[in-house]
Amino acid sequence: MHQAIKDLFDRYESQTNAALAGQPDMAAVTDLYDQAFIAASPAGIIAGQKDREFRDALAAGFARNRELGATRVEIRDLRIMPIDPIHALAHVDWRAVYDTADGQKQIDFTNTYLTRTDGDGTRVFGWITGDENEALREHGII
Repeated sequence: MHQAIKDLFDRYESQTNAALAGQPDMAAVTDLYDQAFIAASPAGIIAGQKDREFRDALAAGFARNRELGATRVEIRDLRIMPIDPIHALAHVDWRAVYDTADGQKQIDFTNTYLTRTDGDGTRVFGWITGDENEALREHGII
C-alpha cells in the first residue's frame, strides 16, 4: 500500500506541474481521483462525483494558479497512515512556487488525503485542506 500511495502522489505532483506549465492532461489528472469524493476546507464540506463539472473545476483551478504565478509544486514529505487493508490517510507536505513581481515566493502547506487501493489502483477519494486564499494573502500573492 505504501508504495502504491507514493506512486499516486508522484503522479499527482507530475500532473499538477504539467498543468501549471500550461500542458494539462486532464484525463490523467482526473484518473488520480475515485468516482466519488468528499472535500473539507475552511470554506465548508462538499461531496461530488468525478464528472465534467469536477474536471472543469480542476482546469479552472490550474488556470487561476497559473494567473497568480504558480510555476510548480514539490512534495516535501509524505506520511502514510493505513486505516485498513485498502484505505489510508496520506499527509502531504507541499511547497508551491510562485513567480511574482517581487521575485520568487514559496508557500509550504500540508494537505491530508483519503486514499483507496483496490483492484482498480490507488486513488484519492477525499481531501482536507487549509485556507488557500489566506496563505496567498499572507505571502502577498493576492
